[in-house]
Amino acid sequence: MKKKSLRRLMVSGLLLTAFLAGCGSNNNDSKDSTDKSGTASSGDAGITKDDVTIKFSWWGADNRHEAMQKVVDLYEKANPNVTVEVEYGAWDGWQAKVLTQLSGKTEADVMQVNYNWLFSFGQGQNVFYDMNKVKDYIHLENWDEGYLEAMQVQGAQSAVPYGMTARVMLMNEALYKEKGLELPQTYDDLLAAGKVIAKDNTATGEANQYAMVNNGKVSKDLFIAQMLYDNTGKVMQTDGKVNYSVEDVEKVLEQFKALEDAGAMPTFAQDSAIETNANPQWVEGNAGGTYEWANSLAQWAESYKGGANPDDLTVGPYLQVDDSTKPSVYVKPNFGYAISQNSKNPEVAADFINFIMTDEEAVAAAADSLGISSNKVTYDLQVKNDIVSGVVAEGYDLLDGYEQTVMDPYFEDENVRGERYTAIEAFRSGTATAKEAAKQYVEKQQEALDQYYRD
Repeated sequence: MKKKSLRRLMVSGLLLTAFLAGCGSNNNDSKDSTDKSGTASSGDAGITKDDVTIKFSWWGADNRHEAMQKVVDLYEKANPNVTVEVEYGAWDGWQAKVLTQLSGKTEADVMQVNYNWLFSFGQGQNVFYDMNKVKDYIHLENWDEGYLEAMQVQGAQSAVPYGMTARVMLMNEALYKEKGLELPQTYDDLLAAGKVIAKDNTATGEANQYAMVNNGKVSKDLFIAQMLYDNTGKVMQTDGKVNYSVEDVEKVLEQFKALEDAGAMPTFAQDSAIETNANPQWVEGNAGGTYEWANSLAQWAESYKGGANPDDLTVGPYLQVDDSTKPSVYVKPNFGYAISQNSKNPEVAADFINFIMTDEEAVAAAADSLGISSNKVTYDLQVKNDIVSGVVAEGYDLLDGYEQTVMDPYFEDENVRGERYTAIEAFRSGTATAKEAAKQYVEKQQEALDQYYRD
């Protein structure tokens, strides 16, 4: 499904209609007793005065960990009878951890969730608390109906969305200028830049320079997925079916390998073991760019040369297959907040989520660690507090100039994309030819969709 402007989408609430087919509708028809201001009302909505403890879990980088701990402290100060225990970590392995917790009924009361979990966990059955039951404690009217529907399963409000995001190119413009180069506009430009920037590289040298780095398997998967979209005009999946032929994938894998061989990005042997914003090529200024989520760009700007050279960085355009073909780019809800069905205090959990989204001190404390919000009150408070700024603002401004396509929920299902990871790694490591890897990419991904996809 295509959208013309992510920022306008957030502000005006244009609906994600094609994406939402089959996800149910909001059955929220009970009397609304919430604070009509739509702002935080912690303690005045009938929340218990008994001493209670809830648990809050999330994934992210250090800036998010620090920010959310501040938010927790603010909530506990406003609600002295509530203790909020926290659990957090990096993204890698987080889905498996949450699945294990759900299986053992040890999950947190409030969970940061990836949007595809709502559809793939429980094989299409709702496994989270229906927030319609706690509408007196969380201001659902602060979201446009379409955003709420995006996180409904079988009519239940399984989560509320925080915002929308997309991968963008954060570029080290200083390195390009040093080499006498303009920022790449096309894939051919990137390949040519790689030949110049990496001309003195060694096989695995620590001081190697690259036109860009794709840190980790997620980044490589999404970069290749965008290349496939750009080359074919087709999205990855539709209604549980892979849309690409083996020939489509083989061609793109060969193009990707050509970029690596030219030094546009590290090869399999040159990949750093550090896949976060602490990646040494990036930190030391030896990478010409990185492909990252728009809402996460601040942490990459902070780690680049210790945050001392922000003017070196800019958000570059999406690469094109040629000078005249402007791409449509993938976007998705960056994450949502859900309540455990096993929570003993769902009203407190809902009040806590509402506090995150609508208390001005909480929004200021979260700063840009969560990205730009699609909650109307949160967004207004972000603007008021000058939170939407720097490369994060640049990233979202860039997206305004492109048509956007919302990812199918199963695009990021670990069982499905795990098959893509395996095929890509087999090709990059040299254990499979482009044709063999492409066949695996298409067929194994389809087998996973056949097993896990639910309407």
